[in-house]
Amino acid sequence: MHDQKKLWNKAHEQESIHHYSTQPTSFFEEVNKIIPPASRILELGCGVGNDSIGFAEAQHTLIATDLSEVAINKNKERFKNIPNLNFETLDMSEPLRFHDNEFDAIYARLSLHYFTNEVTRKIFSEIHRVLKPNGYLCFICKSTNDPLYGKGTEIEKDMFEHNGHIRHFFSEEYAKSLLENKFKIEKIESGDEKFYGNNSAFVKSISRAIK
Repeated sequence: MHDQKKLWNKAHEQESIHHYSTQPTSFFEEVNKIIPPASRILELGCGVGNDSIGFAEAQHTLIATDLSEVAINKNKERFKNIPNLNFETLDMSEPLRFHDNEFDAIYARLSLHYFTNEVTRKIFSEIHRVLKPNGYLCFICKSTNDPLYGKGTEIEKDMFEHNGHIRHFFSEEYAKSLLENKFKIEKIESGDEKFYGNNSAFVKSISRAIK
């Protein structure tokens, strides 16, 4: 499989997705309306930081993380004067380096759909561990209805490598299976949206940690 860190470092060096990410996203707007004021948030996969700055400006305290150190270093420089906003490099396939019950919310937009089923389930267990009781998990992933589904080399069920990109496409049923017994689902839905200029299909979920 292609090195995904190298792939994303190159994308951020070339700033190939930056012009699609100049404003906070609609998912940020939705999540910001429901999480408590002054929440402590962990963002998994912050990219160029357009949602990160939205949360910080809404007076939340945010640790924004990404696999790409190029993205993180650019964000640190770009947003160095923004209070309550810290950027860190993080490989979420490894155990999260945070304390139990540390965060009021975890936000993951288009960042949880890159891992095998085994690793994905470990990630969701770690997310549950670092969330406070009743804390929010808010994520959106590409779905099995996406135009790219089935293209390229199959790695395992619903997971493919296409033009160097590895994606694990979620169904609503699969998302529910990741959340069961650990989270109370408040919303789970599928839909269509343009991501980075391309027509895409998604699964979106908002849930609360059961402790």
